[in-house]
Amino acid sequence: MLSILLALLLARGLGTGSPPDLAMLWYLLTLPAWALLFATYHLYRRPIEEIAPTHLDDAQRIFHALIIGTLGMWVFSKYAPVPQLTLSEIVIFWLTGMILTIFSRWLAGKVNYRVHGASRVLLVAEASDVASMSRRLNDHREFQMSLTATLDQDARAEEVSIEALESLLDAERIEHVIVRLDLDWFSPAIADELMYSCFQRGIRFSVFPGTRSLLLPNVCLTHIEGMGVLTHSPPTLARSDRLMKRSLDLAVSSILLVLSFPLMLLIALGVKLDSRGPVLFRQTRVGKHGKKFKVNKFRTMVQDADSMTEELMRRSADPNWLDIDDDPRVTRLGRVLRRSSLDELPQLWNVLVGEMSLVGPRPLSERDAVMLKGRQQHRADLAPGITGRWQILGRTSIPFQEMLEIDYGYVTGWSMWLDIRTLLETLPILVSRRGVN
Repeated sequence: MLSILLALLLARGLGTGSPPDLAMLWYLLTLPAWALLFATYHLYRRPIEEIAPTHLDDAQRIFHALIIGTLGMWVFSKYAPVPQLTLSEIVIFWLTGMILTIFSRWLAGKVNYRVHGASRVLLVAEASDVASMSRRLNDHREFQMSLTATLDQDARAEEVSIEALESLLDAERIEHVIVRLDLDWFSPAIADELMYSCFQRGIRFSVFPGTRSLLLPNVCLTHIEGMGVLTHSPPTLARSDRLMKRSLDLAVSSILLVLSFPLMLLIALGVKLDSRGPVLFRQTRVGKHGKKFKVNKFRTMVQDADSMTEELMRRSADPNWLDIDDDPRVTRLGRVLRRSSLDELPQLWNVLVGEMSLVGPRPLSERDAVMLKGRQQHRADLAPGITGRWQILGRTSIPFQEMLEIDYGYVTGWSMWLDIRTLLETLPILVSRRGVN
């Protein structure tokens, strides 16, 4: 509400140049309508209803709500005993209201997190799930969740009682419980009682299936006489959607190529002076529908680096691809280029000619592509991208098989807003260097 009032004062002062007067107090009457409008767009409930961070989703909702609200303000100014808002005041009010509302909600979230801290989570699952969940929550602090207590398969069925679980909830001040469904040592009856105990205490309760393939992105949950049915629709993209995606690629890549050309010349000179070898590293990758192409990057390694790969794989943290902390093949300038992701600037040419997209699945090498099985092959329905959901969520900190699941979710749930959102999220990820290898 303070953001709306401040936006109105700025619109009045900047739009007409006249200072606010007492007649502006009439606009206080519109505040309940603004609160109702924002509530209609679920802006006061979404952080409670959903776990995932919603900053950009909220921006989309605020964008729509402010358009409706601004039109309402114009109607109010026409009939209320106040000077009617001019076009310039309407535009300034909408722009400043958008910026101030998003900023104030972000600031309120930061203050809330500082005061209350992360949500305290109890996880009931296998030991491997505990390790995986701990890594995810540590890598993604934006979820504001902390793994406070765990119950894994080391527990025995006779030791797990609802009384013991309730004591654990109270002693650890748990705020969120997550349970794996197919545990042979944790019966459905105990899980049902635990859910009831959680709801009595105002604790959020979540479950996940042991078979991860049952709960994929873009799944639809339907109830038939109380029986839940998970439905997966075939991943299809309409011709109009493909046209919009290609138009975005052409427009943005053309602009970025022109703007970054002087920088690329300097990088090319630096690569040539730093070590022997060509300026560009060109490697065969598997693209859309399995079509092979040469991906362009500034060279960041010494010559004949590929011949050292097999030996280095013995030290890799991931058996499916090379993931080591200190790659001896990387040059001095190459380390700088990799940390800043500037080595990928030449891929803008791949986007311009249609071999890649700005946003898409990570382009796989021929060696990695042969490991794709079943529905994982749908990642080839779209062109590989310079950036994508895998890069946003953690890059090489995410194991290979989990990356394939992320790419499948992107392909099956594609939308133009998802591409725009990914591009907006890429810049802070580059600055933070999260997951850089």
